[in-house]
Amino acid sequence: MDFSKDDLEFFGDVGSFGVPKFDNAMRGGVPRGFLVIGFTETGCGAELFGKQFTAPAEESENTKYISTNESRTEIARVFNKYDWPTDISVRTMGEEYNSKVLEKELLASRYRLEGFKLPDIQRLAQTRFVDDNTQDFLTELTNEVMSTGPFFRCVVDSLDFFIHRNDTTRVISMLRMMQAHTQIHRGLLLMMVSNDAITPAIKQEMAAIADMVLDFKVRTIGSEFETSMIVSKFRNAPENLSIMVYRVTPEEGITPETVERIA
Repeated sequence: MDFSKDDLEFFGDVGSFGVPKFDNAMRGGVPRGFLVIGFTETGCGAELFGKQFTAPAEESENTKYISTNESRTEIARVFNKYDWPTDISVRTMGEEYNSKVLEKELLASRYRLEGFKLPDIQRLAQTRFVDDNTQDFLTELTNEVMSTGPFFRCVVDSLDFFIHRNDTTRVISMLRMMQAHTQIHRGLLLMMVSNDAITPAIKQEMAAIADMVLDFKVRTIGSEFETSMIVSKFRNAPENLSIMVYRVTPEEGITPETVERIA
C-alpha cells in the first residue's frame, strides 16, 4: 500500500502499548504491522491490559475494542474510571450471542417442554421466530478487523469464544488473514486467548503466526498474588524478550514494576 507522507510522520514506525513503562522496556513501543497474541491465566488482569492497549487511540474512528465476555456498560465503566477515550468503536459479541442465540434456544426449550399454545404461535408469527443457526461470529470478527483502515488499532478479548464454537483449523485460518491485513495496513492488533482454551499444539501454531507473544501469569507468594508478563517472542528483536512483574494502580492501570531481560 501507498501511505501518505503526513500519515507516516504522524503515526511513525511504532505505536504505544498504552503503558509508558512497557513502551520504555520495549525500546519505544510495538512496531506498526504487528499481531500481538496474549496467552492468559485467570486473575492475571489481561482484560485490563487489552482495554489499556486502546488508550492511545491515535484515530478514535479507526480504533476498535471487541469483547466476547463483558457488557458494553462494564467496558464503559472501566474506560471512564481511567479516563481512557470512550469515542472508540466497541462491539460486544458476547451480548449479541446471548440475545440472538441463547434467548432463542431458551424460548425453544420452553416451548418444547410446555407445548405450543395459540398465543405462543401468534407471537412467533409476529416475531418471525425460527431456528436460525446461520450467524457466523468468527466470520463477523474477521470482517470487523479487516474493515479497518491503515494504522488501525484493534483489541479482541478473547478468542476463547470462537475456539469453543468453531473448528480450530478454521480459527487459525482466520487468524492468518487478520495477521496479513494488519501487516499490510501497518495496524496494531492485540488478541487474547486463555491457555485453558487451547492445546499446546494450537498455542505453538498461534505463536508462530504472531509477531509478538505475551504470556500473562499469576502466582501466589505467601498470602499475596504476583502478576507478571513474559515477552516470549518479539519478531526481529529478541533483545526485547523479558519478564515483567506488574501491578494495577488507580492512576496508570497496569504498570510494570520490574523488568528482567531473558535474552
